Amino acid sequence: MMKQRLKRLFPEVCNGWSELSGYHRFERLVSLVLSFAIAGAVLVAMYYLVIHVVQLLFIESRDPFDYRVFQALFDMILTVLIAMEFNNSIIRTMTSGKGFIHVEIVVLIAIMALVRKFMVLDMEVIDPWQIGALAAAVLALGGCYWLVRHANRMKDASGE
Repeated sequence: MMKQRLKRLFPEVCNGWSELSGYHRFERLVSLVLSFAIAGAVLVAMYYLVIHVVQLLFIESRDPFDYRVFQALFDMILTVLIAMEFNNSIIRTMTSGKGFIHVEIVVLIAIMALVRKFMVLDMEVIDPWQIGALAAAVLALGGCYWLVRHANRMKDASGE
């Protein structure tokens, strides 16, 4: 009874469980705990997002077209999206059977985080060196993404 309920609730974890080695079982359990932790963080972030949207747009007498209001909203929305993408990559790790998070996905999540940072910069007080450093980080991550993507394509073309 309990085994069937677990298979129904967590197919990502239970599928092929008997064929997995001890380490792969450990890896799936850790992925499951991480997934629950991130899901909890997403739920809390969504709660605060809804509360802030209602406050900013309906309760407070702020101008809803003020760019700072949009920056705050986009900051919260992108934070939730980044967490959900990270959680999705963990779930895909459990279901793929390969047992590791792809570097390509991690680099894309890092690029999303930098895009979020650019969107919420306060242009009135930002230091030009900080913009330069962020731009260099984006270029470095873009180059890293290109290299990883190119290596994956070469690996796929060779049939490995």
